[in-house]
Amino acid sequence: MSRREPAARARAWPAVAAATLLATWGVRARAEVLDASSTTLVDGRADPRDGVVHTTVPAYELVSVRATGLRVPGVDDMNVVISGWGAIELADREEGKRGFGDLDVAFAEGKLLHRRVVVRLGRQLLMSGAGRNLAFDGLAVTAMPVRWAGVSAQGGVPVTPRFAADRGDALVAGRLFVRPAFGTEAGVSFLQVLDHGEIARRDLALDARFVPSQAWPVWLTGFALLSLPDERLGEANVSASAQLGRRVEVTGEYRRTAPDIFLPRNSIFSVFSQESHDEAGGFLYLRILPRLRLQADYHVIVDGDGTGQDATAKLTGTLCEGRATLGAESRRLDLPSGSTTAYATGASPGMATGASGASGYTTARAFGVVRLTPVLVATADAAIYFFAGDVNGERRSYNAAATLAWSFHPRWRAVLTGIGSVTPFAEERFEGMAKLVYQLSTEIRRVVAVTP
Repeated sequence: MSRREPAARARAWPAVAAATLLATWGVRARAEVLDASSTTLVDGRADPRDGVVHTTVPAYELVSVRATGLRVPGVDDMNVVISGWGAIELADREEGKRGFGDLDVAFAEGKLLHRRVVVRLGRQLLMSGAGRNLAFDGLAVTAMPVRWAGVSAQGGVPVTPRFAADRGDALVAGRLFVRPAFGTEAGVSFLQVLDHGEIARRDLALDARFVPSQAWPVWLTGFALLSLPDERLGEANVSASAQLGRRVEVTGEYRRTAPDIFLPRNSIFSVFSQESHDEAGGFLYLRILPRLRLQADYHVIVDGDGTGQDATAKLTGTLCEGRATLGAESRRLDLPSGSTTAYATGASPGMATGASGASGYTTARAFGVVRLTPVLVATADAAIYFFAGDVNGERRSYNAAATLAWSFHPRWRAVLTGIGSVTPFAEERFEGMAKLVYQLSTEIRRVVAVTP
């Protein structure tokens, strides 16, 4: 969801126009496969704003369309993807508005020169390398002159998510990469974002994934991002994973982040953010029995305020010939004293920091999924949090949720959800949600062209 000023909204029109125009070309030429999904979601909750508790009942409509294999002269393969949403507030208005909406993605993609060049135009995500899933409106071109090497370039306008600060006015990016063998890839990438003519981001990144041998289930990954103006690492992580037989998988990893690097350089909030945050640890997946699985991870946390730890264990079992899944999970989070790193505490975000300076919590959670009939599925989830320090005079938080999903037609599904909590931030809170989903997948063999 995104909120923009009038000028920013005007910048979004090229993405809409490009996707609509190219989609029209595809329909006129001949669409091979069309996948569409429509979800109607009604949500009701109490929303504290400006010292007043408002009752909000937004009704959302989420629509996504994907057409693949479109036949266009001169194009080997043409795809069009459009995903967006609109909402109407049925109760108290939000920011004085009754209706709002936006496009998440809206692009057309074509492959040229025997699929050696891929061109994408519209609203999209810059996922690889320095982009780090940055959304933008613009053009992306990827060329692979040989099978084992290629280059990509992007240019456009960053998209500002809803409730977020403006991300800039223009961006350019590029990446060189090699793929010498199956499962192995390495690349170097560059990203620059301008905001009112000033540099908001200028990053250089290296990424790699290496599989030593197809005969050995071991893979290595690494990523490093350097902020050129600051001349220091914004993010770096390395990991090694191995599958030991059919029942065991282990991963060791290290990650460093500098939160202030990812804020715009002209943002006043960058001076309040931590300069470094390190985590090192491992992950274990163990299939104890054919229907009993254990997942566990442990990480040491180090930042400018000291040392902490984060440990999680989850046990999941399948019963009744796969018709039911039950599980239990526990987590212990100890943050360095005075740490400003934000963690979610379930129903309410925020830090559990007491007057003594202790930060963190211990949680116990139980969950279950039961298929009552072939078309009816029920889920339940309950958790309790024990805070390390007093939060508004409280040391505990309770959260529970239940869902009932009914697939009453091969293409239709209805879902009802109830969420309740008692937390230090709200004595009692209840939220109800109703969702209706329609999914369509069809093959269109012939489309009659209509010339405007």
